[in-house]
Amino acid sequence: MMENNLLNEDGLRVMVDLKAVGNANGTKFVKNNLKDAIDEIESEENVRVVGIVYDGTYNLEILTQPLQDLNKIVQEVTKND
Repeated sequence: MMENNLLNEDGLRVMVDLKAVGNANGTKFVKNNLKDAIDEIESEENVRVVGIVYDGTYNLEILTQPLQDLNKIVQEVTKND
């Protein structure tokens, strides 16, 4: 599938604070069921999770994009390769 092209070599999807400046350390880990929630959303809704909004509460907003939109983006970005 073309949407797999959006994954980096390690298969990581990184969510970054857009206001962050400078270096960041990735040494803090929190156990949660976010992986299961993302897997469920992506398998049931034919979408790809493209972002997470953290507003300081215990609720996370999951941002998704339809897979057909992602395929169009990949085609547009890679058409000159």
